[in-house]
Amino acid sequence: MAAFRPNVVFVLVALLALYGAQPAQGQSSGLSLSCPPGYLVQAARNSPTYTCTTDPCYINPCGYGNTCGIFQNDFGRISDCTTCNPPYKRGTVVIGFPYIEPVGVCYLPGSDACNPNPCQNGGVCSYRLDPNTNQPLTDDQGTKYAFQCDCGPTGRTGPVCSETFEEAPRVTATLNGVTGPLAILLTGVCGLYGRGLSTPGCLYNSGKQFICCTGVSGCGPVGPDGVPVCQAGSFTPIPNDWPVQPLPPTPPNPTGDQGVCGSGAAFAYRTRCFFNSDPQGRYVCCDNFGCDGFNADNLTPRCKNNGFVPPNNGLPGPSPPSTPPSTPPSGSQGVCGGGAASDFPTRCYFNNDPQGRYVCCDGQGCDGFNADNLTPRCKNNGYVPPNNGLAGPSPPSTPPSGSQGVCGTGGATNFPLRCWFNNDPQGRYVCCDNDGCNGFNPPDNSFPRCKTNGYVPPGFGI
Repeated sequence: MAAFRPNVVFVLVALLALYGAQPAQGQSSGLSLSCPPGYLVQAARNSPTYTCTTDPCYINPCGYGNTCGIFQNDFGRISDCTTCNPPYKRGTVVIGFPYIEPVGVCYLPGSDACNPNPCQNGGVCSYRLDPNTNQPLTDDQGTKYAFQCDCGPTGRTGPVCSETFEEAPRVTATLNGVTGPLAILLTGVCGLYGRGLSTPGCLYNSGKQFICCTGVSGCGPVGPDGVPVCQAGSFTPIPNDWPVQPLPPTPPNPTGDQGVCGSGAAFAYRTRCFFNSDPQGRYVCCDNFGCDGFNADNLTPRCKNNGFVPPNNGLPGPSPPSTPPSTPPSGSQGVCGGGAASDFPTRCYFNNDPQGRYVCCDGQGCDGFNADNLTPRCKNNGYVPPNNGLAGPSPPSTPPSGSQGVCGTGGATNFPLRCWFNNDPQGRYVCCDNDGCNGFNPPDNSFPRCKTNGYVPPGFGI
């Protein structure tokens, strides 16, 4: 039979329940609860939580042939000897201070309650006292009829120090034809998912996940699959790991121009995340958790948490029709102005890009760079040529010789060839792959260009 720490002084009538508990009542009519023999189902006050507590009348403390009843007070359930048949007599003791309540005990007249000592395993017997006189309780013949055992030194528990400490069994529940241990109730966790703090969480048998049961009726049994059965509806939060991991702190608001993000309908989405290499400068708005790369199309941006798509992807209303520039672009424009890019004659380079990538803009021309300070932006409309205007990969050449600075090491492992800036007194350079250097980028003819792919080292290698 289960017993509960810490060691306490026990009365003959066995005070064996939890403080603040009440009888199992108010549970769903479809839910049936039970405990093993010797235990009773007990409900916690103001919570649909149930435990198995010792039945104070299971081993009749009133003696053979006498009637043991159960008395309920704020301390829990205790035995109350309601009928004592001869040769026994009925006496009363007052328990539950500060809630003064008398309950009955059965005793044999003329017998001393502590002689012989009823406390087993070395327990210390003492007389129950009359609260009015502070003297042992006696009947009209002077019989000291009520005792209590101090089991502290014995390592045992129970009314006469005869029981060992054990874990109380779990309540067994039956609901909708499913029987199993009553799922452990978790409070407050489902409120994190907007269903109210009163929505109970019910722990899986694994102890690692939980389900949320709608309403306040509480948990049902754990099914054969280890998942709790709810008394009403349910939902599974995502994630549903237990213990619940705290949410990461909200990052600070972004700085700088965020377009329409953070205002109007996008008030809760303050961070501007641009399309990938988009000459039009389109974007979406993400909350303060920010951007998270791009979707599978490698074009549209993705938010780490939640986002908002502004009208026209943040672009102003219909753009004015493209007009030819007053001075048409001169020099090689790559693929711009021909084929699919025939309406986009102006080549706009990526910022300081050793590969020489570019986009094609219409007659309105270039308009600086997007928020990443790398991809070019068109004043009006643009076109992204295949491979950003680069030719297909070239066959690898002979590996370079001589010192290549940081090229070929660390983050530049795949870029072993050093390509210097043009006539640069600082000795700056970029790292290109084995296809090598390919002159310099216009219009200043200073920044080196790679034939295929390249890497810009920190500080340009200085």
